[in-house]
Amino acid sequence: MFDLKRTLELIKGALFDAEPTWRAYLPEAGNWQRTAFLLTGPLIVASTVIAYLLALISSDTSMFPMFRPTVMSSVVSIVSGAVAVGVVAFIFSALAGAFGGKNNFALGLAAITLAFVPAYVGQALAWLPWIGGLLAFGLSIYGLVLLWRIIPIYLEVPHGKRIGHYIVSLICSIVVMAIVGSFVSGVMYASSPGMTMGGLPQVATPGSMFGGVIRQAEMMAAAEEDRYSPPSDGNLTEQQVREFIRVMDRATELQADKEKRLQALAEKAGDDEQLSMSDLGELMGSVADLAGMQGGQIEVVKSAGGNWAEHQWVRESLRTAWIQKDINDTIAHNYKLYQKHEEQLARYVAK
Repeated sequence: MFDLKRTLELIKGALFDAEPTWRAYLPEAGNWQRTAFLLTGPLIVASTVIAYLLALISSDTSMFPMFRPTVMSSVVSIVSGAVAVGVVAFIFSALAGAFGGKNNFALGLAAITLAFVPAYVGQALAWLPWIGGLLAFGLSIYGLVLLWRIIPIYLEVPHGKRIGHYIVSLICSIVVMAIVGSFVSGVMYASSPGMTMGGLPQVATPGSMFGGVIRQAEMMAAAEEDRYSPPSDGNLTEQQVREFIRVMDRATELQADKEKRLQALAEKAGDDEQLSMSDLGELMGSVADLAGMQGGQIEVVKSAGGNWAEHQWVRESLRTAWIQKDINDTIAHNYKLYQKHEEQLARYVAK
């Protein structure tokens, strides 16, 4: 399945004529094995080998002379790189499905690989004297830009949901990269029971690890579909205000609980204790929630069968009433409700 001429054509196109190259490859992208043998594998191996060779011949003018790759570290880098790109492709494709796009691993792998061709080139050139590190960093950032552009083409995430999908996927991917990095370090510097080549535990599938995050993403996608038509007079009801308080109180409790759990996991990792797959899944879910995605509020609203659009309208109406007080009958009515429940509402509205 390997075709050197085709591989070089794709790499050149991805670097200098990205979007036409992506669209031309799309009919072939449904076969993940083809992408793996034609592009992903060669890029990982070639970038690692070239980096190793440049490190051997470069002088101490390289940016990080004390971290020169060895044969062992290069082998581990190839294995962990293959695992990493597969996991990241799974994350982006699974969450694309949750956000209304295509949950297709093959397309996700092709999208990730094509977008990060510049980053692989940067990795290969990282050991050039003086400028190698800067090139690697700049090309990695460019890869993130290309990833933003290729997602709607390959995974067809709807326009209105692209930001949420991209942010949640990146958060999960960053956490996974940190985990893979710590495991790889463990393999390189110490043996550990229950570990396989590349530092990955002998347990669980990616689905079990990301189940909580995917569930949250599905709720966010469902929340974005909610619609609400406010009453013609714009008046809030007592029930709406009470429900808003209940949701905010419960979301605050959940947030505090997640912060405690996240702190406990951080302390566990800091004590060099091995994290389980459930720990890692919880860690990623907590990071996503604490990143300002309003995940806790959405989960409380949607799990009770509520309407997220209505919840947002109630919040904005209460805040407007708190700011304006009585400039018209509607705001005066809503401000009276605010005053009645001011003790509970102040911390959620008056910010």
